[in-house]
Amino acid sequence: MDGLRLTATISPITFTGHESHTNPSKIRPLGFNFSLKHPLASSIVTKCNISDVVAVEDTTLVHKTEESENEGQNGNWVLRVLQVRSLWKTQDDDDHMNQDSNEQVDKNDDHDQISIDEACDTCSVDDDDGGGVEFDKNSFSKLLRTVSLSEARLYAKMAYLGSLSYTIPKIKFGNLLKRHKLHFITSSLEKKAKKERTSEMTQQDPKNVDVSHDLNSLYSSPCEWYICDDDESNTRYFVIQAMDAIVHRGIYEAAKVVYEEMLPYVHDHLERHGNGATIRLTGHSLGGSLSLLVNLMLLIRGQVHVSSLLPVITFGAPWVMCGGDRLLQSLGLPRNHLQGMTMHRDIVPRAFSCNYPTRVAHLLKVVNGNFRNHPCLNNQNLLYAPMGEFLILQPDAKLSPNHDLLPSGSGLYVLRSQASDPNLATKQTRAAQSVFLNTPHPLEILTDRCAYGSEGAILRDHDVDTYLISIRKVISQELNRARKMRRQQQRQFWWHMVVLNGTNVKLLLDSGREWWRMVVATHNMHLLVVVLVPFARLWVTKACNWIRFRLCM
Repeated sequence: MDGLRLTATISPITFTGHESHTNPSKIRPLGFNFSLKHPLASSIVTKCNISDVVAVEDTTLVHKTEESENEGQNGNWVLRVLQVRSLWKTQDDDDHMNQDSNEQVDKNDDHDQISIDEACDTCSVDDDDGGGVEFDKNSFSKLLRTVSLSEARLYAKMAYLGSLSYTIPKIKFGNLLKRHKLHFITSSLEKKAKKERTSEMTQQDPKNVDVSHDLNSLYSSPCEWYICDDDESNTRYFVIQAMDAIVHRGIYEAAKVVYEEMLPYVHDHLERHGNGATIRLTGHSLGGSLSLLVNLMLLIRGQVHVSSLLPVITFGAPWVMCGGDRLLQSLGLPRNHLQGMTMHRDIVPRAFSCNYPTRVAHLLKVVNGNFRNHPCLNNQNLLYAPMGEFLILQPDAKLSPNHDLLPSGSGLYVLRSQASDPNLATKQTRAAQSVFLNTPHPLEILTDRCAYGSEGAILRDHDVDTYLISIRKVISQELNRARKMRRQQQRQFWWHMVVLNGTNVKLLLDSGREWWRMVVATHNMHLLVVVLVPFARLWVTKACNWIRFRLCM
């Protein structure tokens, strides 16, 4: 069944750049180094035509319905996202995943249909969704929840793994994972080296030409990744680096390649640890976007049960799918299944989810007619709506100026309304997200000439090392606050004891004076030495213990 595909083209603007770090020789890609002049494919669904649903699939894929027909289990992906909840209902009682569930999904393509109203609803907004709500620093801060110390440590761990994804060759030999008691499994670089060795062998032995052709067709990873294990928790981490080349095939095409490469290691981990096995994907920039896509592909293709997939944690990753939280709801997934962290002034997530001025939206539609049917752009004047738990990280003011809407100083917050009415809470949260993503607006950031270059704000506020440093600063700040609070409580305790026992202390002092007069009057000073030496020894011991305790704090 041929699908009606509507392509969309972003205006011919190219974003490129490189990041600078503490080490000047350590240069890495901005993480979203690709041209926005190629067409983005999106589509709609009708009751009689369901081969494609609104998705980010291919920046150059135009009218490739025949490819969808030949993809088999790879086709109709976002449609399965919207169908998968009904599929899970039939599998909830089955403790073991069926390895052939991909074929079952294909067979159900003509049975699990959604109407055009349901599909478009994922990108629609209510008339009173809060778009006109205004926030100042005080009202915005009321929607912020400071993350706990344990949560901050988890995010620091994931940011550390994301930072290592840019220095993969050093991981295995430098034991850089020992800090978190992890051990290295493999990486895309090892797969690439293996493919090159196999290619050399096939050149020497023509009989292996078919094998070489298969390897070359399978391996064309758009980014690097690595895998490491935590044996204590039976968790396998899949860490994806941001794409450092021009993305000419699209984020979904890239995700399919990474998915196929990682799938054998997913199966291996599940076979080793059974029901106790867990898997977490994480990544920086577009590597984080890929992490979410691969995570959802594992779910909808029946490769991993939802109970084995830990929430995806991303850093500076743009949202690349229409639907936002409603897409997660249609899957039956909790909102925190995706935990996306955005630096207070990071331009990359903003560029994909800011509100474009009406004149700019009209210009995009004039430049390319395919944008006239882009659901998110038509309904919300943005490309893709935020999805999942929205985390905001503010670094120290010495590293980057504070945001106007955030409390002063370093901080890591979850942006979420605590209103008792769920509908009101959702609207307030969406409104606050929109205000934050448009403050400052990407166009405003780009007009600042000082924002460019290796020392500019664009690279600084998107650098994964900036995320890591800032999270560690938040942890250090929280630990210092806890120490100060503990010392203050100790002081209050001892002062309380002194006040309560003030009367007894006065009586003791009075009796001491009388005893001293008696000793002096009877000329028995040698008795004073005998009595005071044990007390002096006791007081010296207590003083030493107190000093030792203070030094250990």
